[in-house]
Amino acid sequence: MKKSAVLLAIFATLGTGSASFADGAMDTGKSCVGSSVAMVVDVPEGIIVDTAYKCPYKATKSLASAFGDENGWKQNIVGAVIGIPAGAVFGVPYGAVKGGQHAMSVGYDKPFSKEAFVVSNENK
Repeated sequence: MKKSAVLLAIFATLGTGSASFADGAMDTGKSCVGSSVAMVVDVPEGIIVDTAYKCPYKATKSLASAFGDENGWKQNIVGAVIGIPAGAVFGVPYGAVKGGQHAMSVGYDKPFSKEAFVVSNENK
């Protein structure tokens, strides 16, 4: 059972790279392997970054702004009490999707480069 789950995960990871070739033929397998390896790294990294920092911070600031003053201390406290847990919950799927999107685009264009393995702050 454990072997089949591991094999399924490996084949699913390698299969996600083939979708990036939908618009044309591939010259080498380097782009496919690069985007698949980037997928393995970028999805967990995106989940961690978005769950721990980006989504809770954005939720806190947006709630504080909705409560009247983005820089007010009372609004920021209430925004943090509501926004940090909500941002952490919604950061998991958001980070998985954004990490996968980053892996497919940058991992295919620049396989095995530094940019392919670091989910950057492209949407500040």
